[in-house]
Order: sequence, then structure tokens, then C-alpha cells
Amino acid sequence: MAYNNITVETKDFVTVVTLNRPPMNSVNLGIREELNQLVTEVQSSKDTRVVIVTGSGEKAFCAGMDVTDVANIDKGPKGIDVCNKVERSLKPFIAVINGHALGGGCELAMACHLRFMTDSPKAQTGCPELNLGLTPCWGAIQRMPRIIGKSKALDFIFFSKKISGAEALAIGLVDKVCPAADLMKEAMDYAIALCRRPPLAVSAVLEGMAVGLEKGIDAGLETDRKWIERLKVSKDTVEGMTAFFEKREPKFIDE
Repeated sequence: MAYNNITVETKDFVTVVTLNRPPMNSVNLGIREELNQLVTEVQSSKDTRVVIVTGSGEKAFCAGMDVTDVANIDKGPKGIDVCNKVERSLKPFIAVINGHALGGGCELAMACHLRFMTDSPKAQTGCPELNLGLTPCWGAIQRMPRIIGKSKALDFIFFSKKISGAEALAIGLVDKVCPAADLMKEAMDYAIALCRRPPLAVSAVLEGMAVGLEKGIDAGLETDRKWIERLKVSKDTVEGMTAFFEKREPKFIDE
């Protein structure tokens, strides 16, 4: 698929996806369609082990839905479906929040498995939908309490709070805060390190945890059981065990 609203670059098993509608990188039909397709494509790609999602420019990661594209709101994949697909991906997604992450942008970041944010005081994240008499409808009502706790999430959403990276880190909404100049390097270093982990086992952890959180511990444990049956006959498990006994670093091949 040709991409017009996002850019996609893959190197060293890391795929960097950039929302490319500056200055605010707001989500239109094109971004929803292209991001939805990208998530599908990376699941079967041997070239991708980790995905980084960021925004073009320095002002915004993503400012949510493009209100000028409201005529297309019921066309293509819905924002909540795209976010669900990101969260349920068997490849890790890391949000690199280089500027404002508001509304649907905050929700997209929460759907990613990890979040790195700039320490710029001009960058804010939040879900201000209640100011318009609406609710955050791409998953924040469900995901935010799982990330920061119920009472904090209620207060955050009720009062449409917008906070800095430092404040987001303090409440656990993001996982790391970096100077703007170092943000992508820090995220890439983390992603490359994660790429060295056994890809099948990483997928097993992602799916088992997602199923358990969504459907309960019994369903999660059953998913874990199915994965271990697959993993114990995989080439990567053989490599991991062999490397352990040979006292060397394993080289995993995603098989």
C-alpha cells in the first residue's frame, strides 16, 4: 500500500511510522486507513520486530481527530478500531510523543505498549473531549484507568486535564521523559535492544497479557499455555538454550 498521510521506514528490525500531517498531525480518514493497514502488514513482516509511532515536526505527536474531516467520520476504520488493533498487535508499539498528544492522539499513545515523551514544557497530553460535551471514544475510558488507576483517570477525564511530560511521568501515563534532542535516540536504543529479544516469546507475552487484561486471568493463562507449546519446539528456544550452555549471546531468528 502506498502511504500518503504517514511515512514508514524500516531499519535494523525497527519500523518508524510518522504521522505526516504537520503541524498537528490530526487524524483524518487517510491516517486511519493507512495506520490500520500498517498494523496488519507488520504482523507478518520478518523485517519488523518493533514499531515506533511518532509525529512529523516538533509541535505535535497527534492532536486527535481532524474536525475538518468530519464528513468522513463514518468511512473507513474507526479510530477506536485502529487503537484496538495497535494494542492487540503481536509486535511491540512504542509511542514517541514529540509534542502535543491530545484527544485521539493521547488515546493512540495509550494504545501503544510503551510511551516516551519530550520534556518540552510546550508539549501537553490529555483528553479534553468533555469540554465539548463528548467523551474520549477511542479507548481512553478503558485504557487510562488500567495505566494510571481509576480515580486518577476519572479526575483526568472529568476535568479535561492537559499535562506536561514530567507530570505524565509522575502519574505513570508515560514511561520515560527525555529532552527533545534525545527523544528519538532514546526510543531507538530501547527498540533495538528489544529487537534482540526472542521475537516469538515477545509476541507470546504481548498476547497473553492483552487477553488476560481483556478477558480475565483464566483466558490469559490458556493463551500462555498455547504459546509455551509452540515456543518449546521453536528454533529460537533451541538457540536460547544452546547459547546459555555455550555462554554466549543468542541470535534469534523469529522462528
